[in-house]
Order: sequence, then structure tokens, then C-alpha cells
Amino acid sequence: MDAMEALYTRRSIRAYRDEPVPTDVLQKILKAGLQAPSGGNCQPWRFIVVTDPEKISQFDPQFHQPWVERAPAVIVVCACPMDSWKKYGADDDCYILDTAAAIENMVLAIHALGLGGVWILSFSKDAVRAILDIPNPWKIVSIIPFGYYDPDGSTEFRGREMPNTLVRKRRPLGEVAFLNSADNPFPG
Repeated sequence: MDAMEALYTRRSIRAYRDEPVPTDVLQKILKAGLQAPSGGNCQPWRFIVVTDPEKISQFDPQFHQPWVERAPAVIVVCACPMDSWKKYGADDDCYILDTAAAIENMVLAIHALGLGGVWILSFSKDAVRAILDIPNPWKIVSIIPFGYYDPDGSTEFRGREMPNTLVRKRRPLGEVAFLNSADNPFPG
């Protein structure tokens, strides 16, 4: 799959088959995260791969998103602000953007490798920190539950069916992009 195809066909997948993700596939996904750009090449990200179903089942007591506890693998993505602060000072938030770029690389790699996943920001961060012994200086940014999936599969959440085929509408380009002035919508 080429890069543009991956960008245009990726979607959030929330229903997974009960099939483990092999170590070599996990390595490819993590290495994709390592390829993300970062300010000053500080690379402030930290990735904790969790495949233990008992641990995963405890990640989400506050929000209870069923796709988290059913995922065969979850990457807990953290940022170490001090990696950036050493170079740019403690007021710099570049570490968040750098880590977000790594997350996007991994989500695209998951898709390109024939798996599905979803980037989640709302989960029980205190529970995850305690379960995985994450050091306090690290900021927990996101979790990525993922695995092999049935394209026609779905999961229910708060009385709403969430099919793997769900493609959410995007805003028109002219609403969010502009040419030479904020009052001149970009064509297309």
C-alpha cells in the first residue's frame, strides 16, 4: 500500500479478532513511530506495548470503551517532556506534537500492515500509569488498541453500533484551507 492510499483508506477500527499480533509486526509498527519527525530530533516519545489481556482489561474503568478491553494489543504512548526541555526550555510543548506525529505514523503502519486500530485520548490514565509502572515525568498521551479485524465486524458502544466500515464525513477543503488570505478558500 502506498502512502496516499494509506492516508485515504485508514479508518478507526474498534472490533478485533481474537488473534495475537506477532512480534515482527509489532516491531514494524514501533519502527514506524520512530520515523516521525521531532523538534531538534529530541524523539521524546516512549511506547509501551501491552499484550497481556488482564492488564488491558483494567485500562478503561472510567470510560469503559469495549474495544479497549477486547484488543489483542495496545500501545500506550507517552512523552518525556524533559527530552525536549533540555534543548528548548520548560515552556516548550514540542514534545506533544512530536509524540502525536509518532502516533499517526503507527496508526498508518497498523493500517498498511492489514490490521486495524484506533487512536484514543479518553481513558483512565491514572489506572494505566499504575498498572504499567509508568514513571511520573512521562506524560501519557494516548493509547492505540489494535489487532487483526473483520472488515464487516462491529462493536456496540452506549447503545450505538460502531461498524468497522464506518467512514466519517470530512469537512470540505474550502472550509479549513485558504490561499494567501484567511478570507480566500482554497479551491477543491
